[in-house]
Amino acid sequence: MSPIYFDTEAVAQLQTFLQEIENQQRKLFILCDENTHVHCLPVLSKMVSLPFFVGLTVAAGENSKTIATASGLWERLLSENADKDSVLLCLGGGMISDLGGFSAAVFKRGMDCVFVPTSLMAQVDAAIGGKNALNFGGAKNQIGLFYLPKAVFLFPQFLQTLPEREIWSAYAEMLKHGLIADKDYWNELKNLQSASQITDIKYIKKSVEIKTAICQQDEREKHIRKKLNFGHTVGHALEAFFLSIDTPLSHGEAVAMGMVAEARISWQIGLLSEDELAEITDFLRGKFVFPQVNNTDYQSIVSLMNADKKRKGNRLNFTLLKEVGVAVVDKQAAERDMYELKIFN
Repeated sequence: MSPIYFDTEAVAQLQTFLQEIENQQRKLFILCDENTHVHCLPVLSKMVSLPFFVGLTVAAGENSKTIATASGLWERLLSENADKDSVLLCLGGGMISDLGGFSAAVFKRGMDCVFVPTSLMAQVDAAIGGKNALNFGGAKNQIGLFYLPKAVFLFPQFLQTLPEREIWSAYAEMLKHGLIADKDYWNELKNLQSASQITDIKYIKKSVEIKTAICQQDEREKHIRKKLNFGHTVGHALEAFFLSIDTPLSHGEAVAMGMVAEARISWQIGLLSEDELAEITDFLRGKFVFPQVNNTDYQSIVSLMNADKKRKGNRLNFTLLKEVGVAVVDKQAAERDMYELKIFN
């Protein structure tokens, strides 16, 4: 796993890393989106010395997580004479770590990259574990690979100007960490009432600790790491569906809906108790505003679920809950079950 540094230690370690790059005369490229270029790069420049770098900027948003955008980055890297010894610093949220990690992994068969995640979602989830993917064919994360950054540097300063919706979106992933691995953490998170509480460094560290511990056991997602997919088989389909009808959900909002749906599946097949289903459902519905899913939408959403990369043969593959804090992987269901179980009701 990549080393992960927090706050003041992150400043010192990143400064040392950048000094080594300069001493070795390696080229440094910094990948931003339009927002992080304006709001985060100047902040980073005040924390560490950046006397040399080539800036790469892409449009903000999920629509940039494509092969076309990656191709544009490769063309730019070639035009700037980047080589295998060059380094890509990815400064941004989950889209930037996905796009940057993927692009670095295949450029000249692999150039070093480091992540400086600037969103809470990236700090607690997307930048941790080395999974990098692009969207393709209207579905989430269809083209991807495993490629670990050399290091991840987490700075709480970047969270101070985040819109509240982004913080609550990341909160869903943090809740997921509790649901799959730590009941005490789930209960602790349930008591948080504000965005400022959610961004407390102790909760960020706890989520990073849970995800890192799981990934260390199963770097290539053959078994244990699949626990982290709870809520995502349904969630990714919902995210793609609502984006397609121009009423986009954030990733966390879609995952929150997905967790409610997959908790219901867990109960329907006899894994999860009715009391814990009610606890999960009531809490998530109380914290997140779920858009209406009509019966006429089921076919489109289930079709998107069938595009999920975790599908096995003609059956959908889920991570489900045995109880709060205990997840089980590789539970299959047929497409017809999605209608019969009425998972969005």
